[in-house]
Amino acid sequence: MEIVIALYRPQIPPNTGNIARLCVALDSELVIVGKPSFSWDDKQLRRAGLDHWDKVRFTHMPRFKDFYLSYKERRILPVTKVGNQHLFEFSFSPQDVVLFGNETAGLPPKVLKFFPISLRLPMWGPVRSLNLANAVAVVAYEYYRQMYTRGLVRPEVHPPRTYYREKNFSERQRT
Repeated sequence: MEIVIALYRPQIPPNTGNIARLCVALDSELVIVGKPSFSWDDKQLRRAGLDHWDKVRFTHMPRFKDFYLSYKERRILPVTKVGNQHLFEFSFSPQDVVLFGNETAGLPPKVLKFFPISLRLPMWGPVRSLNLANAVAVVAYEYYRQMYTRGLVRPEVHPPRTYYREKNFSERQRT
């Protein structure tokens, strides 16, 4: 049971890097749809993804049509502030694909018209939108929360990682 996270023409490298790291944490595929507005070797992109780039399951689809045809057998759910379904009232299915727009314009109407269902995240305060990386994290964890409560997925338990060497960390703790 895995969610596929797709970003339509992302614009801000640190957001995409953070989302790539999230995809590694959730063992999810990351798909970039269309041309991003940054280079793949952008320093901010690489920095945000830390040392996880070799573990990212990543696909770039230069054209929306290619993305749509590749995933049309699965349910593709665009996430937009004008979505017709509330995220917390929506029931995810295994193998769903969530599609997010870019940071300044979201998903264009020409893309949204392909999908009968679209999701919206609740916002109670007077903001225009949420940060893209934050929105992806909220949706992805809601998907996994639903899969977990249905008994369809159980997280693996990995030993905690730290960037401090255990010896150095232990010595600091004693002082």
